[in-house]
Amino acid sequence: MKMTIYIVAYQKEEGRSYEALEEKLSGFGDVFHEIDNVWIIGSNLIISDLRDVLAKLAPEETRLMVTKYVPHNSMEMGAAAWHGFSLAQEDWLAGRL
Repeated sequence: MKMTIYIVAYQKEEGRSYEALEEKLSGFGDVFHEIDNVWIIGSNLIISDLRDVLAKLAPEETRLMVTKYVPHNSMEMGAAAWHGFSLAQEDWLAGRL
């Protein structure tokens, strides 16, 4: 079974530990991490489950976004899930992603 490719991004704040989150992200078998706070991973989890797993490992009030990568020539639909954003920010994201 081919894994789904996700792009995970989060906002880091000084003085907080992201070690547990980053350890989890680096543990996925298929990982690309060349930009700070942005990871491209392969996973068999559905997007909302992946978001929930990662959000539990992030420091409280961390803004986290998970998007499903869909090649431009694909017939698949994209998807996104997020955590820690205000209602206005969530409305904006939901209207555009």
